[in-house]
Amino acid sequence: MKPIITIAICTFNREELLKHCIESLIPQLNDSVELLVIDNGTAKVHNLISQYASVKYVSEANTGLSYARNRAIIEANGNWIMYIDDDAKSDKNLVKIALKQCKANNKVFGGVYYPWYHYGEPKWYKQEYGSNAHNFMTTGNLPNDEFLSGGIMCIHKDIFDQIGPFNTELGMSGNKTGYGEESELQERMINNNIPRVYDSSLIIHHVVAPYKLNANWFLKSNKSRGEDMAKYQTGNKLINIVKQLVVGSIVFSKDLIVFTPKLLGKGYYITNWKIDILRKVHKRIGFISQTFRQIL
Repeated sequence: MKPIITIAICTFNREELLKHCIESLIPQLNDSVELLVIDNGTAKVHNLISQYASVKYVSEANTGLSYARNRAIIEANGNWIMYIDDDAKSDKNLVKIALKQCKANNKVFGGVYYPWYHYGEPKWYKQEYGSNAHNFMTTGNLPNDEFLSGGIMCIHKDIFDQIGPFNTELGMSGNKTGYGEESELQERMINNNIPRVYDSSLIIHHVVAPYKLNANWFLKSNKSRGEDMAKYQTGNKLINIVKQLVVGSIVFSKDLIVFTPKLLGKGYYITNWKIDILRKVHKRIGFISQTFRQIL
């Protein structure tokens, strides 16, 4: 029997977390679901996968998350491919809910991730830092300014035939931080009038890694997001730089006024203030610096 969904886990040298991910999914598997691991790292993952008869293993030699995700399109036997991050655990009802979305013939849908404090939870860490729940107004069809997370997103193969695969110039590559491939793909969906559906009951728990437990990571990652956003910008680059400078100055001033008084209250720390004040600035710094490189 051909599966309806292929769950694709693209992984890079995270055997311990991958094990948690796989074991959260295996109890939910049935004839309608295929579990596929795309190994973008070392052969250690193959040794792990060999323990699970129900998991299909494929190695992708080209380093990069987008390469691994595109390999899943080739290897998947299901009509839908549901991408799940290798450092996440599935909610117990995830597969059942995903199959309902497929039955409704929603060609693109995704869900929510919440923080998984596998390595501890600092007192300053807010749940919103490790969740995308606040990015959506409501369950259902998404407006054009809201985007699904690639860490829990399901796409029918027909969509890739229509608009093409993930952009391999964007996204994570080995140990190099990168973003933008998920948004860029969804921009093509929007341009082709392809509906995207958000389901708040489709849930994973995404690990809060040790390297993310400091303010500097938030600033560095947002700078990377800005750089990747600049790679597929449209319009006049100099005008875009000016817009970012003007809007950035306004946003920074507003955030300074809004967040600084919170330091006087309880439960708000200097780390929170640093993140709230500077991460939007760093995204614009990344955008502007990358745009200057393109001009030069």
